[in-house]
Amino acid sequence: MPVIDKTGNEDDEDYIISRAKEAHKYNIYSAKAWMLTAKTLFPTNFKIQFEAYLMEKQSGNVQEAAECFSSLMMSRQNLPELLPEIYAIANALKSSEPSFLSQMFDYICPDIQLTILKTSVENSDDTMEHCRLLVLLLKKFPQLGVDSLVKTLITAENFFYDNRYARLLVVETLPLLTSLESPRLLQRLVVKAIDFYNSYVYDDTEHDITDPWQRLYGILDLLGRQLAWDSYLVNYSNSLNKESYFQKLLSLRNSEDCRQLLYCGVVFFLRSLYEHKSLKGNHILVEALSDPEMPPSKRRKGDIEVTGVSAHQFQAAANCWELLHSNDVISREFMKLTSQLQVKPWLKGFADELALYRGRYDEAVPAPGLNVSPEYYIVIYITKVSINFFQQNYQACIENILAALPFLPSVEGVLESDLIVGGKHRHLHFLPLTKVAIMHYFCSLLIRILMKAGNNSDMTYGHMLVLMQLGWPQEEAMFIQIMDAIKNKGVFHYHLFTAYIIHIDILEELSFIWNEQGKNLALDILPNSQHLGQRRIGTRGADKEVKEDFKQAMKAQVARNNESLLNLIIQFITSERTFFLQLQ
Repeated sequence: MPVIDKTGNEDDEDYIISRAKEAHKYNIYSAKAWMLTAKTLFPTNFKIQFEAYLMEKQSGNVQEAAECFSSLMMSRQNLPELLPEIYAIANALKSSEPSFLSQMFDYICPDIQLTILKTSVENSDDTMEHCRLLVLLLKKFPQLGVDSLVKTLITAENFFYDNRYARLLVVETLPLLTSLESPRLLQRLVVKAIDFYNSYVYDDTEHDITDPWQRLYGILDLLGRQLAWDSYLVNYSNSLNKESYFQKLLSLRNSEDCRQLLYCGVVFFLRSLYEHKSLKGNHILVEALSDPEMPPSKRRKGDIEVTGVSAHQFQAAANCWELLHSNDVISREFMKLTSQLQVKPWLKGFADELALYRGRYDEAVPAPGLNVSPEYYIVIYITKVSINFFQQNYQACIENILAALPFLPSVEGVLESDLIVGGKHRHLHFLPLTKVAIMHYFCSLLIRILMKAGNNSDMTYGHMLVLMQLGWPQEEAMFIQIMDAIKNKGVFHYHLFTAYIIHIDILEELSFIWNEQGKNLALDILPNSQHLGQRRIGTRGADKEVKEDFKQAMKAQVARNNESLLNLIIQFITSERTFFLQLQ
């Protein structure tokens, strides 16, 4: 044992501590000897016990530091002086990164661990910090139960103004729950969880919670188990089939207790809506086209077929929305529930789509509003075009097509293969807001307007040939009908041919029928300004020179095959606006 030789008015314990500190600088064993002497002479002295702990901590001795701190906690002396270290331990435990204090905590016996964490909770004045420490306590000692924390969080004054409380409740606390006595409180918690996760997935700034929808179903499962709900409905996984899930919901339609349908249905609806909006991107729902001459689609279910990037998710959301409005009771409860959720911004666009889906055309056109962007105008015009066509208001349809042309997007895009499907049923499609896709849609509608509102004139047939170039070969069956009609008539006058028809397949087919049917067919398709003068190109009295001129004219058209069909057709529709506006 070191010899104590002190001078001055210094207390014995202070003297030994100062000697131990001095020795620690150059000889750890000498320092330990001094501290052992101090603890032997003053076994209950707080300053000595605390200095021994600090020395072990400074030396990085995890197990020895744990023993020293355990002794301090058991003595319960000078607790205010221990609080900074207790808070430091708690903060170390909240971090996912390992540290000396978190490792030291593992060497402390469970009873003292509990005391440390309880002390940190009891001495925290800040509500948020109090709740965080309580979560930490309950994670380490789940047997304590989380009811009090849940009630603290859900009634916190700042809950509705500070998203940290909602996050702490929903993400950190609720997964710790195994049961809760009050079903009413459980339902409140599920509503909070639905609102939090639904808002979270739309927040572009936060992406740190993995699989939020599955976490939400985990909370829904807690309520479902307490109320004996169908386990399939509260454990919906990412791999389960939406159609099967919806059929399960549908079976609850006439249940006396609507809560299972309400809560499971709302979560399923919001998830389907979110997936739809995430996939949809820059697309717009339009009335598309069906062709009875084409083979019917195998994917259609029911009287309506929806195609496009988010068709499946949209139909799931639409069907679920209608189920949640299927009777007065569930509709009223649904409205009460959604009034507590922040869903209005996301429901707005969906409401327009749903109106179109159900054929409520008066509700389907988005309101123009104030200070709208050019992109928004194209959405309005396309929606009007779509509705006008299917209401057979062809003049208004054409007016809106012409009005839309100055607002076409700059992104060119590609053709849509699903714009026309086989069958006679109603067909809707999520159309990309790209120049090619929009013009393809407009051309498809104009071709059908010409078929219905036009006549069998050569001008009508010629205009249809021009328009079907963009979507070729999607209108090939109609092209064959036009070729048959021309052959039957024996003559085809179209003075715009060389200006606007450049598609090689159409040119080849016209050349073929002229060569094959030459004796019975006259094609008046070259402009008068060419050297052929007023002569009709045909074989009635035709000579080699006429045939050569026709051949050269077709070669000239083929040579233009690399020109932009898109720009050519926009120019064509604009130039022929007077003709189109006369169609009724």
